[in-house]
Amino acid sequence: MIGSTSRAVALLVAGALVATVTACGTKTTGQDAATGTTAAATKNLVYRSAWGADEPQAKIFKVALDDFAKAEGVTVDVQFLGRKGVDNLATEMAAGQGPDLYDAASNNLPTWRAKNLVAGLDDVLAMKVPGEEATVRTVLSKAVLAAASDDKGVGFLPHTVTSSALWYDATAHPELAANPPKTWDGFIAYLDSQKAAGKVGIAQDGTIAFYNIYWFYSALVNANGAGALGALSKDAANWDKPEVLTAAKQIEQLAKGGYFQKDFMATKYPAAQNDWIKGSAALNINGTWLASEVKPEAPANAKIRSFALPVGGKNSVEVGALGMAINPKGKNVDNAKKFLAFLMQKKYLGLISTDALNVPSRSDIPAPDFLADTQKGVNAATEVHQTYDNAAVDKAFWDDLLLPLDDQLLSGKITAEQFVAQGKEKTKAYVAAKK
Repeated sequence: MIGSTSRAVALLVAGALVATVTACGTKTTGQDAATGTTAAATKNLVYRSAWGADEPQAKIFKVALDDFAKAEGVTVDVQFLGRKGVDNLATEMAAGQGPDLYDAASNNLPTWRAKNLVAGLDDVLAMKVPGEEATVRTVLSKAVLAAASDDKGVGFLPHTVTSSALWYDATAHPELAANPPKTWDGFIAYLDSQKAAGKVGIAQDGTIAFYNIYWFYSALVNANGAGALGALSKDAANWDKPEVLTAAKQIEQLAKGGYFQKDFMATKYPAAQNDWIKGSAALNINGTWLASEVKPEAPANAKIRSFALPVGGKNSVEVGALGMAINPKGKNVDNAKKFLAFLMQKKYLGLISTDALNVPSRSDIPAPDFLADTQKGVNAATEVHQTYDNAAVDKAFWDDLLLPLDDQLLSGKITAEQFVAQGKEKTKAYVAAKK
């Protein structure tokens, strides 16, 4: 079933749209007797959310919004619409009929920016967090701010950090907890040791293409840094870069090594990850939502931990973010900016850890134990890249070209050289068709 909060985070990150529309809240309008202006224009704050009303995130934000309304004397209009409920949001905002606040993420910031629906946040970053001496900017790490930014600056204020990694149960695999592989050769040696012992190294839900691409994406971008994957959709010549073939050969090595469970490409989510946490395999590559997804299936003594795919080079760390952006055409931009600073308080962002079981954007708020490795890696990162290196923004290239081609590589149907050659040829035609 695709319905858990953690799965919702995965789908937000991947750019998929699922869920039914649920809503709560009513809109307050009317004339202000003293000024003759509408109350909506002077006192309201309007937020349309892609979270469903029953999700922990919605409940967290509802508490913060209620507290903000009392503190500032404003009327808040909030509707938690779910993923499908915000399909028309861009059109509404462009027409001047949209909300003041909406949900944004690293992967969809380029889309909002292209539509001129992103307000600048420099003044928000300079605000003090209520009840603290620190400013909003100083409670967020450079890596997290980078995940919420593009070449025009910070586009949304992040409340949640996402990333991806290789996950294992430290109770079942203390050898990984003591000494996780630090090189590609060391990683392959570990997989070979599992195979020699008659065990499965990797559990993979192979019917989920945006999980399969984690291998090639991580091999390429972890080693070579931001832009290495994103460049492939822009110019066919970028497929000729030697690092592309190197990463493809690493995935071919996995495909031919017999490290996945039998018939892994036919395994339907969540069978592989559930079997993994029950001990069927040592590793699963996935996002930061994995541990909370498999929690109902996990042994009582499980200790889920993670490490990055060890490919060397720049050792770039994936840092994605979920947060809220401000509609520059909104009627209550000032209140929206005040609320973003208000939301940064520890008592609200702490619930991102304890209730939503995610990594809070504030580095001084501990993540859940199973995400401690991720939070440590993000906070210490010197090189970072955004989720999927922003390659998923180009949906036609991502869905129709790269993901199917990657599935063929991971399944062993094509070689690394064929992957590169076909990728180059298909991209050449794709780019030409766009002109």
